[in-house]
Amino acid sequence: MEIPVAQCGMSLGVCAVCLHRLLAVIMLCLLSTRVVHLPTPVLAQGSMLEISMEELVEDSWSNRVVARGNVEIRYYGEILLADEVAYDRSTRKLTADGNVSLTEADGKVSRTDHLLLNDDLRDAFVNYVRRQRMRVDR
Repeated sequence: MEIPVAQCGMSLGVCAVCLHRLLAVIMLCLLSTRVVHLPTPVLAQGSMLEISMEELVEDSWSNRVVARGNVEIRYYGEILLADEVAYDRSTRKLTADGNVSLTEADGKVSRTDHLLLNDDLRDAFVNYVRRQRMRVDR
């Protein structure tokens, strides 16, 4: 995106109006994203979900809640590792992206770059996010 900065003809090339517009865009981006840092694993109460990540982000621009950074989810004996796990509020889908590894309860390991996760795990993740006081419904 290109932002014109010399509309007013000032010799320095930046006018106060343009600077205010740029700052407004930056503030909107910062205000639309909520980040929660969770450095230690958390056992979701009332479920068999244990999750750890570097940060949990509520991204209102893309209408998603994203767990980022060395995400590890343990759920009923299965272990999911990924760079990012995202819940899309619009489609109600939970996906894992980047270096995805799924170890099933029987020890079978699957690796991929992208994985659409099942509804049971999605529901457990959504319940966990709600307990973090983040909006997950549309």
